[in-house]
Amino acid sequence: MKKVKFIVFICLFILLPLAYFNGFIRISDLTSEQESIAKKYGGVYVFDEKLEREIDRREEERDKYLDDFFKNNNRDFDLNDQTIMNEKLPRVLSNGKKYYVTTRDYGNDFKKQAWIPERYSDLIVNYIGDDYNKFKPSMSFIYFYVENNEIVPISLSVTYTYKVAKFGLYGDEASGIRFKEIYYSYVLSGNRFEFINNKFEKVSTSDKDK
Repeated sequence: MKKVKFIVFICLFILLPLAYFNGFIRISDLTSEQESIAKKYGGVYVFDEKLEREIDRREEERDKYLDDFFKNNNRDFDLNDQTIMNEKLPRVLSNGKKYYVTTRDYGNDFKKQAWIPERYSDLIVNYIGDDYNKFKPSMSFIYFYVENNEIVPISLSVTYTYKVAKFGLYGDEASGIRFKEIYYSYVLSGNRFEFINNKFEKVSTSDKDK
């Protein structure tokens, strides 16, 4: 009987704090060195600032068009409306190339997945240098276009993610009770880098300074 009471006491000793601090106890595998690297190199990498500004302006025009549409129409924005907007405000650059703001649209047009050409990702890897292998980031498209059947990035996002263990009481009778959940978070970084004279330069530490 004493053994049973002892086991119950131990269980309560473990479970009650978990229940009380449910979700508040978090442990990450992010080191201070990794955080420093992420804050130094994470952000937006711009290959063509002129084309980026063109897209920013056009996307603002398209957003305004949508806002005006919903203010003046009590219905959904359908495919015909999308076609009309694309004719009035096409996603076409001054070089005559269609630009993309999502890889989904590229997939619809070319029936394949969008990959960052190695020669562009290598420019970022070389800029980061030895720190790249200490904490490898993920790269994703922001804006890009296609020329001679090859993707040409206009801007890329470089993001650093890390694993976090959150302790508490999770699950239910069907799925079972567990005391830990694993999820991924990322280091906040608002750096902006521009490709100038064949190399990247940090021009801002905040996207607001763009």
